[in-house]
Amino acid sequence: MKTLLLVAGLLLASAASAQTTPTAAALTKRLNHLMHRPGETDTEIRAVLEGCHFTQIIRKHRLDGKQEATAFQVSHRKNGADWAVKSDEKVEFELKLGVEWSQVTSLTYAPAQDEKTQQRYYEVKIRRERPSKDGSGTNSTTLELPLYTTDERVARDVVQQLEQVRRQCGE
Repeated sequence: MKTLLLVAGLLLASAASAQTTPTAAALTKRLNHLMHRPGETDTEIRAVLEGCHFTQIIRKHRLDGKQEATAFQVSHRKNGADWAVKSDEKVEFELKLGVEWSQVTSLTYAPAQDEKTQQRYYEVKIRRERPSKDGSGTNSTTLELPLYTTDERVARDVVQQLEQVRRQCGE
């Protein structure tokens, strides 16, 4: 009987995770579309939603096949957050920033303006806070995601969807 209950529980858990996967995939696709700056060819910003971890990737590609830099890669992962920096023959600069949704304390959006084009867009801010080791306060990290749209409803909807993912991971 215990085995049957365990198998039923595992089947229900896998069905629940299968239901959230398409939602996360659709949200990731939507985010990546909205974060693409119109007319930008050498720089990309991407989001990756994997389980209860969110990663932002900012990548600047090398143009015209220039291979002047030496390859390097540095990364760090600790206490639910991670970062990595890399460069090689194809990528001039890549920065990855990641956080666990359970540590995100707020999700907000605000209007912003592109310095190059003067175009308006919205920026989503994902804030993570953790108590400092010495107990003197908190350490915080804020990821900023550009949403190249002038429609506030789109920004609000994306933040609401991200908030749903955050709540699911906090349970």
